[in-house]
Amino acid sequence: MKKNILAVLGFCLVLPVFSQQADVITDILEREHATYIDFAYLIASEMGMECTPFEAYTWCDRYEVFGFRESPLTPITVSTFSKFMMVSYNLKGGIMWSVFRNSRYAWKELKNSGFWKAGADPSQKMSGRDLVRAIGRFFTMYPDARLKSPERREMETGRIEALLGVQEDSL
Repeated sequence: MKKNILAVLGFCLVLPVFSQQADVITDILEREHATYIDFAYLIASEMGMECTPFEAYTWCDRYEVFGFRESPLTPITVSTFSKFMMVSYNLKGGIMWSVFRNSRYAWKELKNSGFWKAGADPSQKMSGRDLVRAIGRFFTMYPDARLKSPERREMETGRIEALLGVQEDSL
């Protein structure tokens, strides 16, 4: 009897945690333009991290893929998504990707692999629904992809100031 009561109490205590995460994902799905912070939250959630969207953004910013002077509220584009996935998951590419490692060639590599449709525009801003679909498609196409550890080095002063300039409450 005590086990059943404890199980019900445990379930009641854990339920609000899952509903908060569902609320954040529902908000992301409804956005017309998903932002870097939304993208970072979805990546962190896929990793099993329990964090706020801002904490997820600061964690993903260590990969230094997001624009140096851009706000976390900047809408994410198809090419930025492609570069983050290619760099962070250490995907191999062709000669141009290996030499330049910029977002245009990351987008081309994913397009040539069949990830993006033939008419996809690299500068297109992704909606929340598009972002969730793209992340799901990525892990379907690359089931063995594992997030690499970012290099451990001191963050540039400008990056620190840019992060500190955004208040978590405003997000």
